[in-house]
Amino acid sequence: MLNRAALILRYKQPFVDWINAADPSPTSRTLTLAEVNQEHTVYLVEVEDDDDLAEWLARHHEELFEEELNGWYTDRALWPRDRSLKMLERWCSFELHTVVVDTRESPLEDQEFEE
Repeated sequence: MLNRAALILRYKQPFVDWINAADPSPTSRTLTLAEVNQEHTVYLVEVEDDDDLAEWLARHHEELFEEELNGWYTDRALWPRDRSLKMLERWCSFELHTVVVDTRESPLEDQEFEE
């Protein structure tokens, strides 16, 4: 068992509206809420409960928000100016899983992706 919890953000309609409005490609089709919530990044965080998560989000909401925005569009000019915790809470819901079990014997490694 890892000394981390798993945090998943689920998009709400305002996030989907931004994705569709910010899309610079004139030929892209409109995405739906169901489509954008099919796959998520899982964040490993050091929290034990919802109170800890609230404190963690107060400190890390901007970097978390930016990571999600960057997953859609790397051009920061397309990002909303307001990346406050309040905005993140309007755009996303949070799913916290406090028990994370590593089923492998090999050590965890931080692997950087090559672009």
